[in-house]
This record gives sequence, C-alpha cells and structure tokens, in this order.
Amino acid sequence: MTFTPRAAWADTPQPVRAALARALGATIAGHTDLHGGMSPGPAAGLRLADGRQVFVKAVSADVREHNHKMIRQESEILDILPASVPAPRRLATIEHGPWIALATTWAAGTTPPAWTDAAIAAVAGACRTASAHRAPGALPPVAKRIFHFDGWDRLLDTGAADDWETANAGPAAEVSAGWEQWTAGDALVHRDIRLDNTAVGERATLLDWAYAAAGAPWIDLAQLAADVVATGHALGPAAATDRAYRLLRTLPPEAPRFVVGLAGMWRIRAVMTPETVLPYISAWRKARTVALRPLVIRLIAALQGCR
Repeated sequence: MTFTPRAAWADTPQPVRAALARALGATIAGHTDLHGGMSPGPAAGLRLADGRQVFVKAVSADVREHNHKMIRQESEILDILPASVPAPRRLATIEHGPWIALATTWAAGTTPPAWTDAAIAAVAGACRTASAHRAPGALPPVAKRIFHFDGWDRLLDTGAADDWETANAGPAAEVSAGWEQWTAGDALVHRDIRLDNTAVGERATLLDWAYAAAGAPWIDLAQLAADVVATGHALGPAAATDRAYRLLRTLPPEAPRFVVGLAGMWRIRAVMTPETVLPYISAWRKARTVALRPLVIRLIAALQGCR
C-alpha cells in the first residue's frame, strides 16, 4: 500500500544518523529502505555492527509537522505498553533540529500486498490479545483519537455527490449517531488497524501505535473488518466483503455501526484536504469510501432489521 515515495534513509542528514547510532550504541552497518504508509519521511531496516536488525522511521517537521508529532507521540506510547502486547519495543528516539527519528525492535513477518484469510486470522488474534489489556492510564479515551466521525451528518449538510450518497447518507448518519458513548471503554485500543500497520507471520505484530487509546474492546476488530474491504482481499472484492461481514457478525452490534461511521469519516476527510495538499491521502480516503459501499449497505440493512 504505497501512497507516495518516501525519502531515502541515505538522504537523512548525517548528524541525525550519527545521533541515532550513538543512541543505539552501535554503528549502522547497512540499511534497506522500506515503502508504504502515509509519511513522506524515510523508513528503513537498519543492520547494526553488533548484529542487530532494527526498524527506524524519521521525518522533518519542515516537511510535515503532523508526522513529526506522531513519531513523538508513538515514542511515548510504546514506553507504557505492557510487554505482552504484540507491538515493537522502542529502542531510541532522537531529535536533531527539525528532525525526529524513532528506532524500534524489528517485527518478524511481512506485510502482504492484500489481505488473506491467514493474515486476517493472525491480525484478529493480535487485536484480541491487545484489547485484553486494560489501557494504560496515560492514554486518552478513544473519542479523542477519532476525528470527524460525524461525516455522514456533514455530508447531509453539504450535499451528496451522487445517487448512492443521496440514498444512503441519511440512514448511515442515523446508524453511526451517538458514537462517543458506544465506543467508550477501558480496553487498550490500537485505533489504526490497517494492513500496512501489521507484520504477519505465524503471529502478527501491530505497528504504528501513535493513535492508541482506551475504548471498547471490539474497536480494532471492527477497524480490521473495514480495512479488509477497503484495502482488498487476495480473492477479490466479494471475498473481502464476505470476510468482513463474517467477522462483524461475531462482534457486538456497535461494531458494524463503527464501520459505517468510518466510511463517513473517510468520505468527509477526503474533501477536507485540498487536492494540492497531500493529494495521495485524499485519493486514498475516497477509494476506501467507495470500496466500502457494498458492505455499508449490507450493514445498514442488518442493523435496521434488528429494530
């Protein structure tokens, strides 16, 4: 899932690379640039002279301040996660001028190009392991980590873009109403489950914990279901919708409501970012909203049928 070419690790200023090597206590012997995700900053696997392999990501606030803030936020969160959570461990965070870099333990496994049944099972297991933990007290409620979840309501005010939205925005807004209350809880929530935020092997590791929060224990599984459809399944769109629906049927009724809300969030956020600013993110959000339409219709019908 590549949105824009990342900067190369070799293009990171030498003082930043030197500071990171000092913090890690070993010379950087080599690296492999990694791709994917939404940050314009470099991401790489580093080979250290002492034999270790670590992951590093970095960004300059001059390039994108938001990503700079997220790396600092994730650094703080990784330090308070229980050791039994399937997450990387922070090794070092350094700041030099406008630059910040975070190094973590290397996560075993790979990120497949599309969801498979095995990957869904592994990531679902990791989500359940994480949510079995009580969220550390320093984490905010999940409502503080969700933005513009009233997307369908906003769309009703601004006007639908096509016949599908005209027919479905109203029911979608009704289904996702009151989300601040029914997403609340004290479970550890990753809150950004996407295929490119996982490393999948026999088990899965959840990556990129910048949005971690306290919330309902089903949230990450609901977000997993949404991403299976939005990112895609190796067997095609019909299989993706089927697998997502099957997963959601095992969860409380609030979970499908959450997926409907996510679609509205991505829809409204896509038009909130000007095309001249991070156009790849706007396009990504629009594509996800359209991909989710068959599942959203099915979920709305099921939810309305339960009344």
